[in-house]
Amino acid sequence: MLQVEKKKTGKNRKWKWLIAVLLCVLAAAAGILLWTLTREKPAVPRRTRTGGSLINRETSEIQWVRIQARGREPWSAKRGPEGKLIMEGQDGWHLDEILSERLEDALAHLVYEDILTEDRAEYGDRLAEFGLAEPALIAETLFSDGFSLTIRIGDDSGMEDEDFRFMTVDGDPRLYAVAGSVMEDLNVEPELLHPVVQPEIQISRVDRITILDGNGKTTAEWDLHGEITDSDAAENWQVIQPVRYPADQDQIASLKKNVGNLRLGLYIGEGTAEALSEYGLERPAWEILIHMAAGTTGQITESGAYDVKEWPDQTVRFQIGSPRNEMTDYCLYEGVIYTMNHFTAAALTEINPVETLARYPVTVAQENLSSLEIRKADGSRTIYELTRSTKQAASENDEPETAVACLRNGEEMDYSVFEAAYERLRVVNVSGQLPDGWQKKETREEYVFRTLSGAVHTVELSEFDAMHDAVTVDGWTLFYLIRGGLDGMP
Repeated sequence: MLQVEKKKTGKNRKWKWLIAVLLCVLAAAAGILLWTLTREKPAVPRRTRTGGSLINRETSEIQWVRIQARGREPWSAKRGPEGKLIMEGQDGWHLDEILSERLEDALAHLVYEDILTEDRAEYGDRLAEFGLAEPALIAETLFSDGFSLTIRIGDDSGMEDEDFRFMTVDGDPRLYAVAGSVMEDLNVEPELLHPVVQPEIQISRVDRITILDGNGKTTAEWDLHGEITDSDAAENWQVIQPVRYPADQDQIASLKKNVGNLRLGLYIGEGTAEALSEYGLERPAWEILIHMAAGTTGQITESGAYDVKEWPDQTVRFQIGSPRNEMTDYCLYEGVIYTMNHFTAAALTEINPVETLARYPVTVAQENLSSLEIRKADGSRTIYELTRSTKQAASENDEPETAVACLRNGEEMDYSVFEAAYERLRVVNVSGQLPDGWQKKETREEYVFRTLSGAVHTVELSEFDAMHDAVTVDGWTLFYLIRGGLDGMP
């Protein structure tokens, strides 16, 4: 019988081709893995863990230092007449005290983790393997007695359980292992070394905050309606741009906290015309103005005396330019360019001032209230007057007690009843915002609050619709609430 070979289908040929390709890929991967495991690694001399000190001197003996980090321009500093290191070639400014102390301490008390080898022949022709052909950092130091020291720090060990860097010393054949912290203390960018004097923003004196955009337009502004010394100052803040309305106390507290967080970062340079253009400050993206009222502050000195300082009326102005990176922006302050944390500034520049409006019509805290007068459209009035008396403390360790009495239309009433009703009044919240262009109608009910500091606050209710009243607070109408929401005073 004639035997006929079975015809192979295209499908079978396709599968064999895929399997062949897969086998080739696996073979290549196995080859790479084998090469990785068997290839010769740079030989690192065995550590004996015999750390020691290369030099141990007083930091004041350092007369000159030069630092050159890989990929950056070198910088140098010399000891000035005041005993501080002064940057050379950059108008002679003193190095930042904290960073300079760390740098000087690392140079004057140079310690090593281990001596890897004492024979330069073992590594001299392999400097690139240790990052020493082009060192990560070269530090040159000259001491007051003429002794000089030059160290060259290379790469890190690359081993998980060995945190050190390779280091050599000019004139010394040994190869050292030095802690990574030494590199951190010495590898300081010049910008970080420039001292930055922070503006003194005293939150207790802040009475106005203004934000302007790149066109010089005021996008947000808050103002204290009164004096910073008023006992009820926290209740007297107003939003005055883009609308005018009493501000929420908690929002103002948060806003002032954000103001206190504003800090200058790195020193960049003088605000020349060229620099302003380069860093986006010729036409700033934002301006933040912090006004502080004249006032007095006091603190207890180390000797125990109470030191009083008078402060003038002043304004701190930050101009925010283009981004330096994702974290910082350029900032102009008093003619000098610095960096500023982007998110710290954005907490002010990106705030929606409408979100800081008071949603509680009654803003006066009970402890600051002197009187409350309720006026009805029919002409009737109810007046609550509060008087306070202080009772002498039983002992020096006890706080004096304050008793509060309440008169209703001249007749004494139980203060606890008034207190409970007033607290209910304080938590009444608005229901929504009035439509644009809405016109206020005739007042049908008015609440007049007088405070211990002499301030007067008013809340007027007028018809909005069948179920709601428009609310006018201190002359400004923005919201409405459920009709009868403020009822309930005894």
